Amino acid sequence: MRPHFVMSVTTFSPQGDLDEEQFRLWLRQFVDLRLGVYVGSGGNGEGHALLPDELRRVYEIAVEELKGKVPLHANLPEEHTALQTIAQARIAAEAGIEMLHMYTLEGRHGMKPTDRELITYYDDVLAEIDTGVCIAINPTVGRVPKPAVVAEIVHRHPSVKAIRLSHQPEAYLIELRDRITRDIEYYYQFNTGALGPLALGASLFSAEGNLLPKTLSRFLDLYEFGNLAEATLAMAHIRRAYDYCKNFGSNPRWMKMAIRGLKRPGWEGGPRRPYLMPSDEEQKAFMDGLLKLRVPEIDEYARAIGLALPE
Repeated sequence: MRPHFVMSVTTFSPQGDLDEEQFRLWLRQFVDLRLGVYVGSGGNGEGHALLPDELRRVYEIAVEELKGKVPLHANLPEEHTALQTIAQARIAAEAGIEMLHMYTLEGRHGMKPTDRELITYYDDVLAEIDTGVCIAINPTVGRVPKPAVVAEIVHRHPSVKAIRLSHQPEAYLIELRDRITRDIEYYYQFNTGALGPLALGASLFSAEGNLLPKTLSRFLDLYEFGNLAEATLAMAHIRRAYDYCKNFGSNPRWMKMAIRGLKRPGWEGGPRRPYLMPSDEEQKAFMDGLLKLRVPEIDEYARAIGLALPE
């Protein structure tokens, strides 16, 4: 079965420190479900809020808990220069992370990288590291390069083992596959599409797996065994829950709201500033609506902590 990934949250204590014990518990749930994990992302993993030593510790804990059991990647927080990206990459590589996801060059202060600048950026970065690399293409981080430019980078650098696509149409994936002439992996964001990318040979990565890891694992198993009717039902549960949750802000905020409401590992903490947990009233409204969805996995977590489910 091809690997699929969850973009893991990072657990913090009520005082805002990295909660190592709860982070270990959080990561262990993905082993039995056979879900790959990548840690420390600037979004779900709140990597930008971590100091370098904390980021290193996140990687070290993940390696101790997951390496050799499920695929383990790191999504490096995006940087503005090759030197900064190299420094981030070395932290992850030294900790033993298997593959590094690197965003395209981020433009700040009005910079709009040219094709040549982007190619040179990857030339500079990849000349300095030996770990396998996944090029992460996301329009919210840097520019979206033309498939021809991505193909050139892949062909110039054997260390590029994968490409990850966020918020891109399936046509972009198809053109990449047509232009790239060596074998690499393709990862596609779940909430952009699922069945189509799977049929095209891509693996999936998701934020939703933090909320519904069992449902995500079941969906992938059902698809692999050709039970599309049941797979579609599982996918609908995931999409319905995600579409509800995203109304409460960006991923770290609603994820921590769900973790707290369902008392999942790390629930006593929250996000790291500048993210803030909502008021008690907003948290209650969020949970009331979440339970009304009647998603089986959410119901399971709710029953386990004695929450009353709506009729």
